[in-house]
Amino acid sequence: MPLEVERKYLDVDFDVLRQRLRQCGAHGGQAHLERNRLYDLPDGSLRAGHRLLRLRTQEWRDHTQNVLTLKLPPLSAPDAAFKVREEKESLVPDAGQMHAILTGLGYEVRACYEKIRETWTLEQTSIDMDTVPFAQVVELEGPEDAILRLERLLGLDGQPVSTQSYHYLHQEWRQRNHLPPDLSFVFPPGELARWRRSLGLPTVEDTSHGR
Repeated sequence: MPLEVERKYLDVDFDVLRQRLRQCGAHGGQAHLERNRLYDLPDGSLRAGHRLLRLRTQEWRDHTQNVLTLKLPPLSAPDAAFKVREEKESLVPDAGQMHAILTGLGYEVRACYEKIRETWTLEQTSIDMDTVPFAQVVELEGPEDAILRLERLLGLDGQPVSTQSYHYLHQEWRQRNHLPPDLSFVFPPGELARWRRSLGLPTVEDTSHGR
């Protein structure tokens, strides 16, 4: 039973963290764009049952990957030090066809969100530096003892910690900024185009010029 064990760290200086990761011999660091669609049945039963069905497309400069994920209800308490839940994943060769299958079965897209993710690996632990439209967050995923050890090693032990989902953090951010609830969070078109250029990904302008 594959378990996802993770912890999020807020208000982290990415440049300082990168330097510490290199000093510790971490591997990785190539950033990519993630675009996600969350699905539910018309009655909202997946969300009500704390299940998540997600189709994710990840774009790197030289390849693209699609992943279908089902996350089952958390095994940890809301106030636990770590978020723990069972996760089932499978690579999908064609995101468009999988979307058609899911909608054909009666699922609806309930939310979309985007993220720039820079992933490092150290001591069997993934260190993800995530830029979402409303925040920069570091996420550690791996064995609990390894997360606690790396937290101290990387200087994250003094940062605010959260085990909440990005959707929960997004709703908190919208409340603080007196904005109405919205399950989706995507980059504005101009900002997305700038990110795509910085990551070496084609933009709409590049596609149109190639015709």
